[in-house]
Formats: sequence, structure tokens, C-alpha cells
Amino acid sequence: MNTLMIPARDGTELACHQYEAQPDRPAQTRLLFFHGGSFNSRRYANLAKACAKQGFEMVLCDWRGHGESQGTAGTCDYIGQLEDDVADIISYFESNQPMSLVLGGHSLGSAICLRYIKKYGQQKLTGCYFIAPGISSNLESVRYDGPGSKASFRLRFWRKKPSFNPAPEAALKHLPKMNNRKFLMAIMLPFLRHTKIMNFPGSAKMAKLEGRVTDYSFNLIASVSITDYAQVFRQIKLPIVLICGEADEMLNPLFLPTVYQWHLGPTLDKQLHMLPKLNHMSVINGASRILPQWLIDRWGQAPVQEQEQEQEQEQEQVAQEQVA
Repeated sequence: MNTLMIPARDGTELACHQYEAQPDRPAQTRLLFFHGGSFNSRRYANLAKACAKQGFEMVLCDWRGHGESQGTAGTCDYIGQLEDDVADIISYFESNQPMSLVLGGHSLGSAICLRYIKKYGQQKLTGCYFIAPGISSNLESVRYDGPGSKASFRLRFWRKKPSFNPAPEAALKHLPKMNNRKFLMAIMLPFLRHTKIMNFPGSAKMAKLEGRVTDYSFNLIASVSITDYAQVFRQIKLPIVLICGEADEMLNPLFLPTVYQWHLGPTLDKQLHMLPKLNHMSVINGASRILPQWLIDRWGQAPVQEQEQEQEQEQEQVAQEQVA
């Protein structure tokens, strides 16, 4: 693994951890991967190793303010800065290490990638993949109603929420909490948009050990939100795979099948994998099996053993021609 510090347009250095394909299988395709909210690239090393083992280079990118990237933890300078960072990383590799590029991420990292596609298009990409995409700013996508969802619904639509599906205690342990009062103040008073308004649950001690960022500002939340997801999915013309666990605490189990059926073109090269018993984080283990095979089916090489057999047959053929 090699860590590159790639400069963004404002001079902030973004840490990109490059897992090169195994030496006997030179890569022809590179994957850019953006981690989920609160975490950093460290959590996804096994996914990168699984893809590298099959001959694909994977680059795990730390968001600004996360992991080894520079920047203020838990916020960004302006709404939309994260997709600009994606564009700067892509431009770096395009200029310095050009290779066919597949873009994707996990959870809110997927939302950043979708925002990039909306803003910059897909001309520089050859494919995309989204693992448990964090599209939590839409009522139809969420699995459970959080503790403050009744108030949020009333503030947003000026009427009472018609139904309420509270999250079980096991799910609440993983769902972030929004401070609605601070959220509204940040909307009305822009100078408060760096104020922390959302908190990710978990032990502060463990979060420190894992290098997690547990408090997010209005600017950062807005930069990982995508309300017009249907429009973005409809404009995708690239091979795409969607991967999610059926036990995901955040996503409604019917959401991605609906996206697959109604918002991705009928003739598009597309796949959907809903994995039984896996939740929002354990789905990464399932993706470590599915994503490499999806890549092989489209951009992969023959297994090394088959390559060796072909080389031996070519050598025998040359030897026979020389004898003749």
C-alpha cells in the first residue's frame, strides 16, 4: 500500500491510499473509493485487498478532515467542496497515472460520488459502484424514523407525519442524531454553518482509537446530501452495481430495488445485490466477494493459471514452426 497526498484546488492535501494490483496481474483498471460518514479508509482495507488480488488497483480516499487528509475535522469550507475534491483527485490520476477509472463508495461516500456525477458528468469514468448508498435525506429511502423525525417532518412540510416507524434499540446504536434547532439556525444564519449539528453514536474512546469523526457541521451534512438522486441515477450510462445488506439499519429494503427497476435504464449494464443478514457495515464483507467478480466480468483478465497455459501453448506453437 502506497499513500499519496494529492493537493485539492485550495491547497489541502488529501490522503489517497493506493493498493496496487498484484505483480503477476498488472492492473488496467483503477477504482476510486470514498468511505462512509464518520469513518476513514482504514475500515476498508480488506475490500481494497480483495480487488487488488484479482488484478485491479484500488485507491481508498480519505475525505478532507478525515483519516490522514488535511482539513478541519467535521466540516468543509462550502457546500459542494467534497465533489470538487473528487474532481481534483481524478484530475491528478488522469495527469500522472492514467488508467481506466471506476468510481464508487460506501454509505455517504456513495452520495459524494453521485454528487460528482451530477456536477461534473461521467465522461472520465468507465463504471461506478455504490455500496449501501447513504441517501438519507429522502423519506422514501430511510428504513426507520429517528427520534426527531416527527419534528423534522412538520418543519419541512408544515403538517403532521402520517406514519411513524420508530427504530428498534439495536438500530438506534448505529443511527446518527440531528440537532434540529441548530440545523434551523444554520439555515437562517450562514455564519453558524460550521457549527456541529449532527452526532454519530458510539464510544468516544473507540472513536478516537479508530480515528473517527463523530460530529458534523451543516456544511458537511449538506455536502453529502442528495435529494434529486432519481435524476442522477437516470443520467448514468455506465456499467453500475448496487450492493446492500437486507438488514441495513439506514436504507429501506425496497429502496435500491426501486432505483434499479425505475431509475436505471432498462438496457443499462446494471446489477443489484441485496445480501441476506448483512447490515450497513457488515455489507463490506459481502462486497469484498461481489465487487471483484463484477469487475472481472467487465474489465478483468483471465486467471493467472489460464494465462500460463496460453503462454505455454504459444511457446509450443512457435517451437513447432521453427522445427518445420
